[in-house]
Amino acid sequence: MKLRAYAYDWAAWCLIGTVPLLIAWQNATSLADQGVASGGPMSNAAAYPTIIAWVLVVLTLVNALRIISGRICEHSPLDPTPTTPLALAATALFVVYLLTVSWLGYYITTPVLLAALFAILGLGPIVALAGAVLATLVVAAVFEGLLNVVLPLGIFSFTLFG
Repeated sequence: MKLRAYAYDWAAWCLIGTVPLLIAWQNATSLADQGVASGGPMSNAAAYPTIIAWVLVVLTLVNALRIISGRICEHSPLDPTPTTPLALAATALFVVYLLTVSWLGYYITTPVLLAALFAILGLGPIVALAGAVLATLVVAAVFEGLLNVVLPLGIFSFTLFG
């Protein structure tokens, strides 16, 4: 096995493989502290993230086995592509979003993130802003209104559907 030839693949799958660890940590700490990580499916806020975590674990193991067994025909190149700056900008935006959403709240950070992502993808500013606000409200209506999930309120303790 050529470890160096597949270093980028290993790095990508190791990053994806850490997500289940983060989900398990949140389920055991913050969700458990809030009392929403146990009980039936309707009252267990940790059920969906746990399902996603297990799916990621399986995908990570399958791809690790593919790399080890040589089932991948070509390794992923380390050369940047024309879309690399877009991917890096989107990643940076998500990191900033994750760091600020608990402080500023869902209704402030989410439209800003989505508008920036839509603009990066080439939409005009008015369409990007309108789409961001609409998507934010639809997701909030589904999660807060229908599923009774508390979205991050932030320093303003603002909610529309909760």
